[in-house]
Amino acid sequence: MLNLVFLLITTLIWGFGFIATKWTFQDFDGFWSHALRFLFAGFFSLPFLLWRKSFFKKELLKKSYFASWWLFGALFFQTIGLYETTVAKSGFITTMYALFTPMFGMFFLKKRFHPSYWLLVLTSIMGVALLCNLNFQEFNRGDFWTLLCAMAGAGHILYVEKVAPNLESAIEFNFLQSLFMGLNSLVVVYFIKGPTDISVLFDAQNLYKPSALTGLLYLSLLSSMVAFTLQIVSQKKMPSHIVSMIFLLESPFAAFFGYQFLGETLSGLNLMGCALILISVGLIPLAEHWKNRSII
Repeated sequence: MLNLVFLLITTLIWGFGFIATKWTFQDFDGFWSHALRFLFAGFFSLPFLLWRKSFFKKELLKKSYFASWWLFGALFFQTIGLYETTVAKSGFITTMYALFTPMFGMFFLKKRFHPSYWLLVLTSIMGVALLCNLNFQEFNRGDFWTLLCAMAGAGHILYVEKVAPNLESAIEFNFLQSLFMGLNSLVVVYFIKGPTDISVLFDAQNLYKPSALTGLLYLSLLSSMVAFTLQIVSQKKMPSHIVSMIFLLESPFAAFFGYQFLGETLSGLNLMGCALILISVGLIPLAEHWKNRSII
């Protein structure tokens, strides 16, 4: 039960993260927004990592480094895709990680799932489509990059499931993951986009209003350091296919916060999509019960 609460808090934090990300776009593009987010997180993580002497733990370094590349791939491919596809299509295709996670688990890890679970996956994805006002006219190059984002996201969830049960400290693992993610992003984004002006981050007045600075502080402290730590703690006990479904609640939370803080409207179809996602996720325990009672 506690792990479920942790995941719900995670999706709530990530849901507001869409608002915080929009704040960062006032001064930075998507590439630098992601890079600075994790650079901030890595910087704030350093005192804890030095205190724990984390840089002398070879196995932990290796695991967190591999995890950082899965996460980097998810965010990087999503950003590239957004330049050539619509926000609605990007939001929908990204959530395909909920489908890829059990598919990869089935093909590569020989996992088996009850038909009721697959039904809930499909209904939840239908809900996301309605929420995103999906108009899927054609599949373009941006959609392809976003599809890679969904695959990398599924890979990250599965990798965390593999390593989480044996981790001594989920906080230490995630803080190292955030630090590596920041360094990876800095090198790649600097090569692709060149330098950026960060002087706006030193204006203390920006702390008291929605700005790139407040957005980055939220994304680094809460979305990166807190939320990913809660994910890793939860995945010590909770299987990846359940986690990926619960993560879909990020979309309704994002829609709610967009309505509250950005004045975005929600149509009847959008609300129906939210309801489908909530019902599908809420029925997961029943699907798991049927799985445990069935030989399928």
